[in-house]
Amino acid sequence: MSNDSGHKNPETNADIRSSSRRQTRRIVFIVTAILVVLTGGFLVWSLRPIILPIIIGTLAAYICFPLLKLFTRAGIPRGAGILLLFGSFFIVIIIIANQVGSLIPDEREKLILKTRFQYKLNERYKSFMGLDDAGEGGTMLYRYFSSDFDNFLNSVNSFIRLDNEERGKFMKYLDGYNNKPPIPLKYYEYYHKNLDTNHEGTEDKTAGDLSGKTAEKDAGKDEFHFTVVMNAFKLWIIMPFVFLFLLLDNGEIKRFFVSLVPNRYFEVSLAVFDKVDKAIGNYLRGILIECSLVGVSYIVLFSVIGFEIKMAVMIGLAAGMATAIPIMGFGIAFVLGSSYALIAESVSSIIPFITSHNLIIAVAVVVLMVMVLDNGVFQPVVVGGAVSLHPLVVFIGIMGGSMLFGFAGLILAIPTIVVVKEIVTTLFRELKDYSLI
Repeated sequence: MSNDSGHKNPETNADIRSSSRRQTRRIVFIVTAILVVLTGGFLVWSLRPIILPIIIGTLAAYICFPLLKLFTRAGIPRGAGILLLFGSFFIVIIIIANQVGSLIPDEREKLILKTRFQYKLNERYKSFMGLDDAGEGGTMLYRYFSSDFDNFLNSVNSFIRLDNEERGKFMKYLDGYNNKPPIPLKYYEYYHKNLDTNHEGTEDKTAGDLSGKTAEKDAGKDEFHFTVVMNAFKLWIIMPFVFLFLLLDNGEIKRFFVSLVPNRYFEVSLAVFDKVDKAIGNYLRGILIECSLVGVSYIVLFSVIGFEIKMAVMIGLAAGMATAIPIMGFGIAFVLGSSYALIAESVSSIIPFITSHNLIIAVAVVVLMVMVLDNGVFQPVVVGGAVSLHPLVVFIGIMGGSMLFGFAGLILAIPTIVVVKEIVTTLFRELKDYSLI
């Protein structure tokens, strides 16, 4: 008995030591993973102002990876291909910035737009409610709900009307200011009508004094705008470098993360990395093409119904980019299109029966047509099965992302959900295939 016991003890002790080592490794791995997750979360939260530039640089690199492989197959050296893509990336960014800058209204145009919008809104309201110039009369609907409608209109007017400083600038631009042409007298009449609507006609008498006072603030505002531009430049300068470094990476990042995985999970981790990499690439390229097609569709259709080409391009670009966020692209197209239809003075439509009075109906038809095209053609053909998410998951993801990270979270919510979904499904599938769970 004593000999048998003495023979078994070394083997038992070895098993205990082996089990203890496995337990220690497991604890170390779990603690390290928790620390990494907590540190990563803290860094993401602390550095959230630069998240969007980093992500955009990363997305651009993912989109360009197939082009880099194509250059390599064509016999172009990898370094030359990277240099070509990096130069093209810079040129595209500069072109987009210039085009967007030319489409954004300047100070004079903003004042005119606000004046036109308020005037047309009140005129359309009177026409729809059957009111005369004195505000008398009205339809049966207005007689029952006049106080509610008037309160809502007053709240809109208080939001869009020109404040004291803007009135002073309007009067300066009226006669020509800052190398800009004078404001047409028609809009000055709108301006006066808006003052009557706001019951603030007496303030027009002080407009000249206000114009002088606002001039004193211009220098300070120019300095403020310069500071804003410089801060934005310091944040966004990181984007092209992220793009460049990811193109220069030749698998080092992937090898680093795979090296952290235990040997028994090596093949599983490779499968997960490849699957996620392919899912991200397919999703990004599909979304880019979809957004481009939606934007071009809006530009063409808005031009057909009589929008100025500048407004059609501006609304098409905004709605096309917003298409990456489900539903938002259509909402932006309808809101911006309806706002322009409200202030349109005249319409030069290819379709003869479209006028300034029914232009808003044409806007709704255009948005509906693009929605049908997107859901019936663009998404199934271009995006395909890259994204298969329940609408509730999409809604909660967008709301949660915007609450946590603002605009960056709004944009990145869906790509993040796609990546997490792909990681989880692939991981569990591979673990089952290798009989690890």
